[in-house]
Amino acid sequence: MLLSVDAAQASTIGMNAFSKGVTAFRSGDYQIALSEFLHARVAGIQSNNLTYDLGSTYFKLGRYDEAAREFELLGRDPSLTALAHYNLGLIALRKGVKPKAETEFKLAAKTATSSKIRALAYEQLQRIHPTSAPVARWVGFANLGGGYDNNVSLLSRSSLIAAAGQGSSFVQFLAGAIGQITGTPDHGLKVIGTVYHVSYPALNTYNQTLLRVGLAYRQPLSGWITEGAGYVNYSYLHGAAFEQFNSLELKGWHVLPNHWRLGLKYRYSRITGMSTYAYLSGSQQQARVELRWHANGLDLRTGYEIEWNQRSNLAIGTQFYSASPTRNELYLRADWPVTARTKLFTHLSYQHSRYDSPDVTLQGATLVSKTRVDDRYLESLGAQYRLFPRWYLVGEYQHTHANSTFSIYSYDSDRYSLQIEHYF
Repeated sequence: MLLSVDAAQASTIGMNAFSKGVTAFRSGDYQIALSEFLHARVAGIQSNNLTYDLGSTYFKLGRYDEAAREFELLGRDPSLTALAHYNLGLIALRKGVKPKAETEFKLAAKTATSSKIRALAYEQLQRIHPTSAPVARWVGFANLGGGYDNNVSLLSRSSLIAAAGQGSSFVQFLAGAIGQITGTPDHGLKVIGTVYHVSYPALNTYNQTLLRVGLAYRQPLSGWITEGAGYVNYSYLHGAAFEQFNSLELKGWHVLPNHWRLGLKYRYSRITGMSTYAYLSGSQQQARVELRWHANGLDLRTGYEIEWNQRSNLAIGTQFYSASPTRNELYLRADWPVTARTKLFTHLSYQHSRYDSPDVTLQGATLVSKTRVDDRYLESLGAQYRLFPRWYLVGEYQHTHANSTFSIYSYDSDRYSLQIEHYF
């Protein structure tokens, strides 16, 4: 007698079979894993994870034609095209068809948005042609956008400063690149460079340019991925030199159970304030701890950062202004896909800043001493839409509210932007 099962039962049966297949695969029981994965597919499970695991199992069993069919199916998803080409290249190598393997690895490198897949593809190409010149392994991005900011100076509208609380449209450009000098993204030396510029037509004294270049070395260490880096940074305000700072940075990531990851970061910077900004010279230290959860396309990050500043500060006659805050910040960021092409993201943060020495200001004929303490709340919401492979349209709204013991630093700000991004 034939038994029928409803959709819910079929899903449960299929997921149980899939889970058993994963366990068997990890234990090296590939024939059992194949049986369970096929059982899951017959039970109605249709997912990229199952397709990938079936392809990997056929590969382990030496059934390369069947493995290739699974990875060709996986490649129909644009986000997995590079991964599919990479695995098809491995299959071609096992079959001894090097021209086919070379074609697949080149396609993997060309279509990859993941620096890790691109680096692995280049490594395979080097193995196919070990005497050829090394293939440059670069990844990068460029972002061009604009919008409107209703409080460019981030100062109270009641301030006597002319630009305080004033708004302007803006145009911004951000670009960066990473070049893998040795090894792979998880174990090797790389060079990093970024440039950022924003222009405000109505308030061009706030135009900013930031440049950064540095070297970073990453390697696994006792269950952690660690990275040490050194950077040289330059910033310009209205075309004139503003700050130059050199930074040393240490980072580490550790994978935790249930899709969690722990991240730690420390940075030390030596800062030189240029020209009239010499009072900003000094040192800055930052330490951060972050927890990240990533599963089923959803990416959550929450963390805490503390920043210490020891600057020269500003003394004008009998008046004194501290430029050395200690800042504590809590933040939460979430990214989640809503369609195959669209992703939403949000960012929330709270920052508390306390300056190390009281400001001494002249009010009328009296010197008044008061410590500056700021509280800043930031919320943003945005969406990213994939126009074409590696091309994205991004829209974002950001609101900032700040309270301070000095009324000039209490403000509200709203910023709207629309950008186009390209990864290469």
